Amino acid sequence: MALLPYALRPRAVLRRTALRRGVRGNSLFWSAVAGLMVGQGTYVRSQAIRRGVLGGSRSWRALAGLLVLKEAVGSGAKHPENLGKLKVGAGSSVRVNTEKPMTRKQRKAALITKADIKAQASADVAAAWARRAAVNPKRKVVRRAEKTAAMAEADRRAANKRT
Repeated sequence: MALLPYALRPRAVLRRTALRRGVRGNSLFWSAVAGLMVGQGTYVRSQAIRRGVLGGSRSWRALAGLLVLKEAVGSGAKHPENLGKLKVGAGSSVRVNTEKPMTRKQRKAALITKADIKAQASADVAAAWARRAAVNPKRKVVRRAEKTAAMAEADRRAANKRT
């Protein structure tokens, strides 16, 4: 359950204010914010470049700077990130990176559904618990391994049912 009702969430309040003051009103700032929030980002970006960078308007220049900053900071999840490097034995190491997520088009071409991804992840967790139960056969660990194996099997059946 959400902590705040939708009408009081900051994003909803901003969107409502931007639509009221920018689209229906005559505020240049709120019209730019409304364009960003409603999905007219390309229009706002081109206006910010044309009016701010090339035209000299301070408010549009500030908005162009914010858009550039958003582009630089906000796209971190789309690019691989180096998580670390581990030394494994003498003269060898392992580099751990995140992977760029597949787009919907790539997943569709590869015939991979979200259910398949979830089933694979739960199977990996179940395998890890099974290895842990083999090393440490305490009752609590064995029960957890059985429970995760059952969950992985249920996820695999759900994935197979959808295909």
